[in-house]
Amino acid sequence: MQALILFFVELCALRRTPQDLPASEILLAVVGVASLSVGVMIGLVADLSIAASLAQTLFELAMTLGALFVALRVMRLDARFIQSATALLGSGVVIGAIALIPLSFNPTGSQETDLAALGALLLLVVFVWSVVVTGHILRHTFQITLGQGAAIAVAFKVGVVLLMGIAFGGA
Repeated sequence: MQALILFFVELCALRRTPQDLPASEILLAVVGVASLSVGVMIGLVADLSIAASLAQTLFELAMTLGALFVALRVMRLDARFIQSATALLGSGVVIGAIALIPLSFNPTGSQETDLAALGALLLLVVFVWSVVVTGHILRHTFQITLGQGAAIAVAFKVGVVLLMGIAFGGA
């Protein structure tokens, strides 16, 4: 387990690639459960109910995996799905766990404090890092540039936020 955590930390440091992972459906399932858990924790720290946290996390997971599956199918790269999905979800677990720290500073709360402002700044840094890591994974998955991968990551994240706002009424 420690080697797996280290792998995802190194992936988030751009030192590893999705193809370094085994193509294991069991590993994808384990990382999926971890991703679901971290997503729910993020929602709870952001003052969502457990039901809303779970629903939004499941929605985001479905969108991520669905979009990846369709894109790989269109590009005729279906065989890369398990490794790429595992890399995206695993890196999301690492980055999401780190994001819990600035989220705990209540940067989205109604009171403006120096701690909340620091939390907001740190969340911005985490978001940029997440875009770069996702771009790195997409670069290796689709054989594109890091810039193209990062642009796709930003477009996807914006799209998911918009769709989540529509689906959940901005909850």
